[in-house]
Amino acid sequence: MESTTENDEASESQLKGFHEMELDDRILKAIAKLGWASPTPIQEKAIPLMLEGKDLLMKARTGSGKTGAFVIPIVQQILNHKKISTKPQVRALIMAPTKELCRQIHSHTLQLTIKCSQDCRVVDIAQQVDVESARPLLTDLPDIVIGTPARAMSHLSIGSLVLDKSLTTLVVDEADLVFSYGYEADVKQVLR
Repeated sequence: MESTTENDEASESQLKGFHEMELDDRILKAIAKLGWASPTPIQEKAIPLMLEGKDLLMKARTGSGKTGAFVIPIVQQILNHKKISTKPQVRALIMAPTKELCRQIHSHTLQLTIKCSQDCRVVDIAQQVDVESARPLLTDLPDIVIGTPARAMSHLSIGSLVLDKSLTTLVVDEADLVFSYGYEADVKQVLR
C-alpha cells in the first residue's frame, strides 16, 4: 500500500498539472469550472497512484484537496471502464463517518461529474431518513455510492446495495473518525 501526505516533498520532475494526468476532457472542464488552476500537493501525489490502481493511504488536513484527490481518479476509472462496458455497476463506495461529511463529498463529486453525469452516476444514501426510502436510489446501480458505514451495511444486508465483483474502489474518508465512532465492524463486513 502506498502512503502519501500533503507534506511529502515532490521532485520537480514529478510535478504534474491536471492536463498532464491524462484525464478525460469532461473532468478537466469540471476542474476548470471549479477554478482549480493546478493540483494541490496531495492531488499531485494521489491521483497518479490511484490511476495506476494502487491501494493508497492519504493523510491531509481539511481544505487540502483530499476529496478531489480520490474522486478525480475514481471518475476517470469509471469513464475508462465505460469505454469497455456500459453495464450498470457500483464501481466505487465512499464511506464517511457522518451524514454531513457524506453530503459534502456528494456535492464535490457532483461538481466533478457535471460534464459526465450521464456516464458517471452518483448517489448519497446517507441523507435518507430510513433505508427503505434510499432503496430506489440504488435500483439503477449508480457508479458511485456515498454513505456512512452503517448505512452501507444496512443496504448490503437487505440486498439493495450489491457490490459483488463490480467494486473497484473503496474509500474510507476520515478513517480515524470512522473507527472512533464504532464503525469498525461495519467496515469489516463491507470488505467481505
